[in-house]
Formats: sequence, structure tokens, C-alpha cells
Amino acid sequence: MSGLPVGRRSRYENPGTAWSADEVAILSDAVLHAPSVQNTRPWSLTLQERTAVLSELAEVPLPEQDLEGRDRRISCGAALENLVLAVRSLGWAADVDVRVAGGAVTATVIGARRAVVTQVENRRFRAISDRRSHRPAFGSRAVSEDIRDSVRSAATSPGVVGRWISGHIEALAMGWMLDYAARVLQADYQRALSMWCQAAPRGAAEQQVDFGLDKDAFTATGLGAIGLVTSHPHVPDACQLAAQIECESVLVISTRADEPYDHVRAGEAVEDAWLEATSRGLVASIMTQPLHLAEVRTRLEDLLDGMAVPQALMRFGYPDPHRRH
Repeated sequence: MSGLPVGRRSRYENPGTAWSADEVAILSDAVLHAPSVQNTRPWSLTLQERTAVLSELAEVPLPEQDLEGRDRRISCGAALENLVLAVRSLGWAADVDVRVAGGAVTATVIGARRAVVTQVENRRFRAISDRRSHRPAFGSRAVSEDIRDSVRSAATSPGVVGRWISGHIEALAMGWMLDYAARVLQADYQRALSMWCQAAPRGAAEQQVDFGLDKDAFTATGLGAIGLVTSHPHVPDACQLAAQIECESVLVISTRADEPYDHVRAGEAVEDAWLEATSRGLVASIMTQPLHLAEVRTRLEDLLDGMAVPQALMRFGYPDPHRRH
């Protein structure tokens, strides 16, 4: 079983040499720069001969809301994608095998034989060190449809779907979901939403739409029911969030199934989309906290035609030239 599209597999031909010291440094640095849940880097990397083994560290403490380890495996998928791009940048075909045993994921990458790196792979590899998480509101410059298509395509592979939030109704539905989740989850997520909407446009239509989430009973379900609600910074309301979503590019990354292997695939897609965007001058951030709530995940799945399981939300745009970073 491979963690990558079929076209990137290759037959192993033992080259008879081990990774050089320079190659080890490049591979290690690429994995080090992968995004991870709260910067925990929940993986280990072992390099020997012409093989690299990335192992999920199931014992790494998780955020309170990531009880199933979903974000940890998404993080491992992003690290795996960086590892594969690094192997390819060194001129090796990458043979990838992903296995789940005892609830933990292990990915083996073999430098199978010499192969020319593609322009796309090289461009994304070079973007690894430039990728950053950008949480504030973006500048006013719109992302062109060509670039949006490239980012969505980067996030789409067999078993993984990238889908833009489109139109007022979808934006309003997403705004209500984020508003609901912010009232259930703890302060870190609430602060993230507040930063996002610091420059949010106002005046969105005050529509009353039933998205199946009862805001008045938000502590009766999900994580709020087990006491994880903490401090309460200002949270933008649903209409303000919807207005922000409608003027940005918000991508939902979903998988056809919801097993550990699918979480790894989602992480690969997240990193490919992020690196594609970075290489084209965009900035981005990822949000998974709302999807820890089963009721939010289910409603979003329904909104997106029920064909796949939402795993991550990503925002893309250009930085605000008037904002100091």
C-alpha cells in the first residue's frame, strides 16, 4: 500500500549505496520543516542504506480535542510528503509504502533508482523552507482562477478531494459551523478566528438559516459536554465569518474514507496544496479544530454533497502589504 498516487510508485532496484551525509541533511531538514499540530512533530525519522522510515509517535501528547489522533496523522502525512519531495529532489525515484499497525502509522520511502525530478516537484521542494502559517486576514488582492485550480489540483489525488467553498450560501453555512465550533472549543481556536477576522468586512445578510447546529445548546454535544470550554475571547459572529470566507479562498480537503491511512493521505494533500500555493506567492493557514466535532464534520459533509469526509480547512490568499509581520 502506497501513500502516494500510483504514478509516483517505482520498482525497487538496489543501488548498493547508503545515503550520503549531504543527502541525510537534506532529508532531515525537509521533514523538520513540515507543519504539525501545535508544532509537536509527532514522528521519528530513521535513515539507513537507501531507505527512510517515518514513524508516528503515538505517545506524543495531543491537544485535548484531538482524542483520535487525527491531527497527528495528518501531521505525519505532511512530513511524508516533504520527505518524498526531498528524495525526488536528490534525483531518486521514491518507492513509498504506508502501513498501520497497532494504531500507529509507519511510512517507508526507498530511493529506488535514479530518476529525473520534475519541474513541479522541484518547485514544491524549494518552497518547503518558505512555507509559513499565516493566520491574520489577507490583503485585498484576489487569487486568480488559474492559481486556485493549481492549488486544488495539488490537493486532489486518488482517495482525496479538494473543494473550494463557493457562493454566499456555502460561506454562510461555513460561518455558522465555525461560530458553533468556536463556542464549544477552547481558547486557542477562538483566538485564531479572531485574528482571521480582524479586517473582516461587515454587512453580510443577516439570514436565519438552519444548518442543524443549535447554538443555544452548544455545550450539550461535542467537546463542550466534557468540560473543555475555557476562556472566551471575542469570537466573530457567523455573518462576519461568512463575509470573510466569501471574499477569501477557503479549501476543504476531504477523503473517501476515514481511517488512519486516509488521515495520512489528507496530510500529504495539505502539504502539496500549501507548497504549490507558497511557490506561487500565496500565504496560507490550516484549520482542523472545528472538524474534531463530529456534528460539524457531518454537517460539512452534507454541505459538500456527502461524497467524502472533511479532514482539513485551508485558507489561501496574498499577505496584506500594509500589515507588519
